Amino acid sequence: MRKTMYTALTADASLTAIVPAERWYEAGAVIDQPLKPFVVLRWIAPVPSSSGRWLNQLRVDVHDERGDYSRIEELLGNPYSGGGVYARLTGLLDYVGPDGRITQCDYLNHSGDQEDEVYGTNYKFSSWQVIGVTA
Repeated sequence: MRKTMYTALTADASLTAIVPAERWYEAGAVIDQPLKPFVVLRWIAPVPSSSGRWLNQLRVDVHDERGDYSRIEELLGNPYSGGGVYARLTGLLDYVGPDGRITQCDYLNHSGDQEDEVYGTNYKFSSWQVIGVTA
């Protein structure tokens, strides 16, 4: 489902207008000091559901230059004003991609303002529960 999620997000022109597709990374694939802004998709440990299936947890980290969080917030979107990753993932139903099918994405939460000392960036993230099937 990793490639399917990457494809779903980078195929959205409103998102890649803010962060080009070549600056969307899987965790562990970030180059030493990427151009800013950039996005890291982090798959967190799955959690069991009441039906006995495992649900995938995704965190979308958006990094940008120090100083202002406005581009980060525009890219992430939120449940109050919509837009961004929020609008893309909440509307993603039965999306078929290169390594699986995403049947639903449920918004869990988002972070407050963060600083990353390694990359010298400001960042924020949103967390998602992803239901789907891996091919």
